[in-house]
Amino acid sequence: MPLATELSSEPLLNAALIVAKRLNSHIRTLFVQPNPDIAFAYLPEVILAAGVTPEVIEREMLERVAAEKDQFMAWRNRNNLPEAGGVRLDSCFATWSAQSGEIEAVVARFGRLSDMIVVQRPTRGCLHAQQCFDAAVFESGRPTFVASDKVPVDITDHVMIAWNGSLEASRAVLGALPLLNLANRVSIFSAPQYDGDGVDPADLAESLSWHGIRAHRIEGPTNEHFTGAALLSAAAEPQATLIVMGAYTHSRLRQSFLGGVTKHLLGHAPIPLLMTH
Repeated sequence: MPLATELSSEPLLNAALIVAKRLNSHIRTLFVQPNPDIAFAYLPEVILAAGVTPEVIEREMLERVAAEKDQFMAWRNRNNLPEAGGVRLDSCFATWSAQSGEIEAVVARFGRLSDMIVVQRPTRGCLHAQQCFDAAVFESGRPTFVASDKVPVDITDHVMIAWNGSLEASRAVLGALPLLNLANRVSIFSAPQYDGDGVDPADLAESLSWHGIRAHRIEGPTNEHFTGAALLSAAAEPQATLIVMGAYTHSRLRQSFLGGVTKHLLGHAPIPLLMTH
């Protein structure tokens, strides 16, 4: 789970804890700070003229890392989580580490060594959240858990799969298998426009049955013409707790200008998303 100075750490830690408790897994908290020399090179001249030096920047960064680590330790103690030493690997525990470098490169590097990455939902007002999301989704090759403002206590109560037969959606389902196996209910949403492309949710349901997972198709509202809105409407009534989906199955540039399902859900979904590109 990547953290940075602009990110709200405790809500993200709490989201990671909900996932980790369900899977009896390890939370690896990674605090990313910029390289002091690179940060110094980008400082405006007016700040440099005031006497700011690389040594000052490095000292401030070390103080910031120490403060963030103290907050993490306090959070871990409040939640009675052990450190890594002397615990069973199939239990829930949390560790801390800090890395210096470009945030996208660090998240991609360590994300590729993780089973799942937990990130804050990207917003226009938070550059680091957008950078973490981009690196996790596009560069790690791992499922990315995008936390909502309020994460359900039992995220596996009702897991909904947004299925369009794409490569990205297929990867998302594969990455979600550990959670799908724990789910009380699994449903499949497929927009009507995909029917003409030979996309049959029954094929996915049959595939999941070989993993011991019972899934059924859920019908969306017929009056919704936009897939993103129809998906959220379909998820609302049966109180879905997690949506599994492929991210940016169309080009990101196209979605930026024309809108798309990924963009709509990132902006409007009230529940967490598990995404894979």
